[in-house]
Amino acid sequence: MQVFFNDISENTNSLTLEKLLLDKNLADKTGIAVAINDFVILKTKWAETPIKENDKILVITASAGG
Repeated sequence: MQVFFNDISENTNSLTLEKLLLDKNLADKTGIAVAINDFVILKTKWAETPIKENDKILVITASAGG
């Protein structure tokens, strides 16, 4: 299915947010926030959050500094 990952259109076979993040080596990364279609998804909900056609998935990485 096609999704938009950080504004880039791509195809995925992942059916859950957790699987998609595992495929991208991001699931174990600390300091990230994930939203689907402008709704933040808690890390505890990643495994049960389905991915649907044309979802807009945004991953933001926290950085230190000012």
